[in-house]
Amino acid sequence: MNRSRARAPGKLLLIGEYAVLDGAPALVMAVDRYVDVRVESAREDSGRLSAPQLGIRKAPMRIEADQLRCEGVDELALGLTGRLVPAILRALGRALDEITTIDIEIDSAALFESDAGRPVKLGLGSSAAVCAALTVALTDWFEASAGEPRPGERLRQWLPVYREALGARASGADLAAAFYGGFGRFRSTGRVADCSPVTWPGNLYWRAVWTRQAAQTTDYVGAFDAWKRRDPAGASGLVARLNGIAARASASAEDGVELFRACRAYADALAGLGEAMGSEIMTPPHRRLAELGQQCDVVYKSCGAGGGDLGIALALDPDSLGVFESGIADCGGVPLNLAISDYGAGLASRRLPEAGEDNQ
Repeated sequence: MNRSRARAPGKLLLIGEYAVLDGAPALVMAVDRYVDVRVESAREDSGRLSAPQLGIRKAPMRIEADQLRCEGVDELALGLTGRLVPAILRALGRALDEITTIDIEIDSAALFESDAGRPVKLGLGSSAAVCAALTVALTDWFEASAGEPRPGERLRQWLPVYREALGARASGADLAAAFYGGFGRFRSTGRVADCSPVTWPGNLYWRAVWTRQAAQTTDYVGAFDAWKRRDPAGASGLVARLNGIAARASASAEDGVELFRACRAYADALAGLGEAMGSEIMTPPHRRLAELGQQCDVVYKSCGAGGGDLGIALALDPDSLGVFESGIADCGGVPLNLAISDYGAGLASRRLPEAGEDNQ
């Protein structure tokens, strides 16, 4: 049976939240938690979708009005996946009814944690990782690509598709991390986005922390845009401050001391942004963790839009980070054992041979 498998890493946005939406640079890292996607010939008379983290198991698929539908599955449960699959097929020049010829399995368990027996998103960019893995797997399935496109080519091809399917303003830093892997400098101006690799400074130590609270990035981006319209003069100054810090961080990304200082300044600016927006970017767990960091000579900041999800602790001394880690649970956080992923999205395996073919 023919089969294509692809995987893509999650991400942490180190610095550049909100400012990246206005063209400022951001620093983003791919992390070693992956989404796995498998595409194979339909085993039954209709293609089926399995996405356990969405509560979907072998649901018959069809596409109606450019939306993926699954028998017995509420449209809201499909979410972004329901818009992505048809969009990817169109971009590949495939007929939408070809969805009935394949089975798709999406496993994003590594980007979730269990809380009170239910899966909760960690905030590691699962939507972008799903998009990246789906594009690689479906491209390989339908086009049998012999070569591996460069990450930049993939980002240019699929970022517009991702943004349209998302239905909200997005920088694309998360998708860049999923395609490139590693630690990188990202910038987006309009429809053009670029990412370049950066070497993580050897004298800067870090630990990701989950707050046990899920956040909806699009809600915070919407609040950010509404605030700028409501108070353009006030927004101009605050956004300029964010942009300036992000630019300095980008320019000195391989200098641990300068990056540490920039993250401290950016964390303070994000707290001020939340107050100005009237949105709780720094939730109580984030604030408690930031206070703990101050006691340990550790910088702690929320990652991404804030409002829950993830934060990152940074230290120039591993012992200081160790002291911080010992107090994370008391602040309502959960330390995550993450590392920077060396690899971006790619095929996990090539097609398996048909019966009777040589297995070369």
